[in-house]
Parts: sequence; structure tokens; C-alpha cells
Amino acid sequence: MNFRRYQNEMIAAVSLLLMLTAFFFKEGQISGKEERMNVLQDSVSEMREVIALKEIWDDKELDKKAKELQTAVAPSKVKWNQKSKKVTASYQGLSVDEFNVLLKKLLNLGVEIELFDVKKERTLYDVELRCKW
Repeated sequence: MNFRRYQNEMIAAVSLLLMLTAFFFKEGQISGKEERMNVLQDSVSEMREVIALKEIWDDKELDKKAKELQTAVAPSKVKWNQKSKKVTASYQGLSVDEFNVLLKKLLNLGVEIELFDVKKERTLYDVELRCKW
């Protein structure tokens, strides 16, 4: 077989193969870069969120804000137990309005809710709550 005869065709085939390889390599690098940028943006947003939560949890006034849960409803309906940074509360016979007030105050606090158990009896609610910060 005479390779001289097909020399131009082989050069064109090798050139085409190199071009395709370079094209796919470049596409892989671009998509990899985009993935790394997305991961980096997600990490930055998570770090911002963690920093914001840490600022909320380090708030010295959080103890006083947590005591607002005790005063959200009538004292006769609340059994309150607070030990350092943990609160256990039991609310008995809450109306819908009282339950909504309690829920709003709880959701606006920067606390970790460990237990939130709601039982409905007719039109009244019983709530068990355990949280920490």
C-alpha cells in the first residue's frame, strides 16, 4: 500500500480528529467551570445564611425575647420551665387568636424548635413546645 498516495487524506483526518478532541476538551472545561461557579455561589450563600443565623443566635437579648412566649397568652394557660438556654412550655386551652399570636412570636424568634406538638380539642388548642438557642 502506498501511503504517499493518501498522505493528504490522512493529514486531513488527523487534523479533523485533533479539532474534535480540542472542541470537546474546551466544552468540558467550560461546563466544568460553570459547575464550579455554581457550587461556589451556593457555598457563599450558605455561608451568608450561617453568619446571619449565628448573629441571631449570639444575640444577648434572646433570653428576654424568648420570655415573650411566656407572656403571649394568659399566665393561667402556661406551664413554663427555662433552664439556661432551653425552654419547655405547655400551653393549655388556647383559642385560635391566642394560638396565632403564639405561633407568630415563635416563628419570629431565632430559636431551634426541638418539639412542637399541637392537639386540637373542639375549638381549643393544647401546645407542647421545647426549644433551645
